[in-house]
Amino acid sequence: MLSLAVVAVLMAFAARYWSGPVHPQRITAFARRHALAITPGAEPVVRHYLRTTRVWRAPGLVAGLFLTMPLIPFTDLGLPFGMSIDPFSGWFLGVLGAELAIGSRRAPGPVAAVTAPPRLLSPQARAFLYGGAALSAASLLIGIGVALTGTPSPALPWTGVGAAVTGGTLLLVRSLRLRPIPAAPADVVAAVLATRSRSAHTLATGNAVFAYAWGLVDVPMTAWGDLPVGVVGLPLVVGAFLTGTRQWAITVGPPATRP
Repeated sequence: MLSLAVVAVLMAFAARYWSGPVHPQRITAFARRHALAITPGAEPVVRHYLRTTRVWRAPGLVAGLFLTMPLIPFTDLGLPFGMSIDPFSGWFLGVLGAELAIGSRRAPGPVAAVTAPPRLLSPQARAFLYGGAALSAASLLIGIGVALTGTPSPALPWTGVGAAVTGGTLLLVRSLRLRPIPAAPADVVAAVLATRSRSAHTLATGNAVFAYAWGLVDVPMTAWGDLPVGVVGLPLVVGAFLTGTRQWAITVGPPATRP
């Protein structure tokens, strides 16, 4: 329990440290990436988004870092199977927490009438989203199949946790698309949609990496050794990063039809 208390204190310190003001360069970099004009209306939207996401993601990353260290064995925390939360998984759980916090705070006021939800995800990010979901489902089914044969599968609960995280990710991406768009000036609406698109891309690409890492617990591919796992994992991580950070032109309304 002492180890858990130490991690909790470190997480609280990280949240406190990153709850300070957002540096203007961070806001400028976000605006440049999304081709967004920094106006008096858009700046507070971006600043609040960046502050909220880092307040949640930083403690998750810290937890993953310290729970991975041999100085704090995961089994000492009273959790089963001796599994470990790696830094990326901790960070991604922080991503989910940030989106839940943002989604729970609906801004009051009128909303705009739109004929169709905005398209927040690029085709590449959409492929990562559903590819990760398919991998997570396959891993869970394999784990269940192994357990049904009578072979011990001690990591099956963790595979189930990974599948639940993937399910939550799908629901959050759907929520981002269906949230009302405020009836506000164009610069404010553009900033709101830019933050939602960034969240959707982070969730979609991050979940693919998360599903791959957690799915390997029960997938027989781990028996091949570290090299095949790394050969697949490294391009996945690089591709997820590039897809998750590239610019995407958000459109609102029904897709254009060819004449």
